[in-house]
Amino acid sequence: MLIACLMAQFQPSRCSRTVLACLCVLAAALFFTSPSQASWGAFTSTGSTTGIGNPSCAQVSTEHVVCAVLSAKAQMMVNEYNETKWGSWTSLAGSVVSAPSCTNDGTGKVFCAATAATGDLEVAIFSGTSWGTPTQVTAALYSAPSCAKYLAGEVLCVARNATGDLSWSLYSNGKWSAFASLAITALYAPSCTSDGDNGVICSVITTGGTTVVDRYAAGAWKSALNIGGLAGAPATCNYWQPTGQVTCFAKAQSSGLYVTTFNGGTWSTANWSSYGDLGGVANEAPSCTTQTTGDLVCGVIGTETNEFYSNVYTDSSNSWTGWTLVGGTGTGPTSCVPFETGKAICLVMGVNNELSSTVGP
Repeated sequence: MLIACLMAQFQPSRCSRTVLACLCVLAAALFFTSPSQASWGAFTSTGSTTGIGNPSCAQVSTEHVVCAVLSAKAQMMVNEYNETKWGSWTSLAGSVVSAPSCTNDGTGKVFCAATAATGDLEVAIFSGTSWGTPTQVTAALYSAPSCAKYLAGEVLCVARNATGDLSWSLYSNGKWSAFASLAITALYAPSCTSDGDNGVICSVITTGGTTVVDRYAAGAWKSALNIGGLAGAPATCNYWQPTGQVTCFAKAQSSGLYVTTFNGGTWSTANWSSYGDLGGVANEAPSCTTQTTGDLVCGVIGTETNEFYSNVYTDSSNSWTGWTLVGGTGTGPTSCVPFETGKAICLVMGVNNELSSTVGP
């Protein structure tokens, strides 16, 4: 069967040093495959409580995950999955208007933040056993935030502001810094992730659908890099390997799925790969997470059947499994995070606005 790197929706290939992003995809993988992936568990309902938009989850510890979602009453709802079952959805105090963003701070706490009705940042902290009272940080935000661990106990949150640039604040030593502006024109909310090397990398889709990335390290932003592409929806970025490598995924304007990788090292466009075609067509960019060092597991909702598909990259073989049907039904972005060694848990918003999850592969 013909094997080809198909880059037409983004830009000509300039295959770089990174195996992952230059991976050639079987032509057949341009379409989702239908056999069920038996290593994924059955979908587990989180209950009859309904949510809106994009859920966000973070791992507390092995087999312990907390998630947040916007409620129909404009509140941040939270829930936790511990070993084998979900708790109950609980609405936190305050009024929010955006999807939340959750991240572990590296010390066992989870920060979940959303944009408040006032435009401020509302933040709730899970101690490992319970939620604290949400607090608000003065801001003028115009999108959902994206939050990521910076150093142990420190969290960086970034969002689009009313002018289209980015606003950011850092939680350190028990307090948030005043929001500051970062001059990057953003069409959507950013996607930020820890890079595993004492830094945070944020990606935005800017004018013309191109991707711009910047890195926060040593207390400052490095420089905005335009790495090309032609995206039709917000990108999703995640930690990949502990020496600074990060992967970012995007949906093309044709609904095809693509990946680019930062190879670590010097902050420059030379260390970013071109977007590589992952095959498949989806409603949004996939949610991906590491399950074992160097491996990735991704989940997405297919456009045709609204079912959940997974794709797994194995570092030892330098290959993807291809998009494989798991089942269930959903409407948009999923949230996949590590669960136990070799496993991830993915939370899916259903067509009835109820949420369910599956563990695999």
